[in-house]
Amino acid sequence: MEISEEMHVDPSSSGHFLREDEELQTSPNLQGLTFKCREEAWEFYKEYAKQIGFSARRATTRHDANGNVRKQEFCCSKAGFSKSSIEQHVRQRAPRAETRTGCQAKVCVSLIDIDMWHFCYCHTEHNHPLCPVGLSPFLRSNRHVMDADLIEARALTNVGVRPSQVMQYFCQQAGSFHNVGFIRKDLHNSLQATAGAEIVDGDVNDVLAYFECKKDIDLGFYMKYSLDEANALQNIFWCDSTSRSDYACFGDVIAFDTTYKGNAYGRPLMPIVGVNHHHQTIVFGVAILADETAETFEWVLQTYLEAMFNKAPISVVTDSDRAMQRAIKTVIPFARHRLCAWHLARNAQANIGDNKFTQAFSRCMSSWWTVEEFDLQWRALVQKFNVESHPWVVEKDRTTHMWAQAYLTEFPAMSDQPRQIK
Repeated sequence: MEISEEMHVDPSSSGHFLREDEELQTSPNLQGLTFKCREEAWEFYKEYAKQIGFSARRATTRHDANGNVRKQEFCCSKAGFSKSSIEQHVRQRAPRAETRTGCQAKVCVSLIDIDMWHFCYCHTEHNHPLCPVGLSPFLRSNRHVMDADLIEARALTNVGVRPSQVMQYFCQQAGSFHNVGFIRKDLHNSLQATAGAEIVDGDVNDVLAYFECKKDIDLGFYMKYSLDEANALQNIFWCDSTSRSDYACFGDVIAFDTTYKGNAYGRPLMPIVGVNHHHQTIVFGVAILADETAETFEWVLQTYLEAMFNKAPISVVTDSDRAMQRAIKTVIPFARHRLCAWHLARNAQANIGDNKFTQAFSRCMSSWWTVEEFDLQWRALVQKFNVESHPWVVEKDRTTHMWAQAYLTEFPAMSDQPRQIK
């Protein structure tokens, strides 16, 4: 990288560039600076952003006819505006705070010769307040867990040290939280990512070998898995002949959730269960997931139907996870989706925090009333506890067709349609 020797960064100037014998430059001109590679330009722009007081991110990349990168834009993290697929008037919960302001600050690095990149365009004006210099290390583009720190953190967690204690250790080692270079969330995400890599490199081979042996013993055993772009294990599903036979008899109603994460890798475990004629819980299949996105749940449901000879359930009981709801509508659109009463009661206590409300809500949820009686009792309940405008209550008011016994029994054919809010 070639930079004029007369230009330097003065830490005392709140991140602005100074030139010798000149006044403070509030809009330093980066255009024309050259670099040996694109990554070097990116590292320079991140350091520049740290000194000025904003977070940088990569933007548009342009390729030539052969697919080689010719130009790359780096911009302020507040550039553009967030795109929402949900209109404001149909939101089920309060929207997140807007983090983008349409900031125009950006640079464009272009390849002008072999191993020669330069800033061909530069705009340095921001339309938002800049971060104080003391807080700039906590901006997203300035946080990174170094390999040496990650190795040390893994060694500590392997002997039982909690991530929060590991973070305190790094803070003491660096002398200040500002000098660590990352926050606890970054450390947690890095540890989770390496745990996933360990699954691919080690235990997954044993699991697949075990399942192959099960296929030799149980001719009805079914197993399927998916890989990501790096050929790492992403999702895995399995069931045995007993589960498939039970589903043929008792598979009209299934239930599943992903609240079980008590494993060494922190991955969601998703058992798919039902109830037999003795009111006993039976397992139809189990999946270990990479994440809890709609795409992952769609893969599980499609694989599940494939294992069960494409017999779709009549009703599905889950928690209130929206990704699950989207996956169910996509893969098994004719199944009636119901919300789990246990999860609802638990969420009522977690959101409202009143035992009396939780008890009254559970009674209202399970009572065999008519729809008119339920509406009167429900409105009296929310008015009594003064929670009409609580986001959780508003959401439940929109989805009574999925959890209220009155709606599930009186209009079973129409209970999948949301009721109109009066």
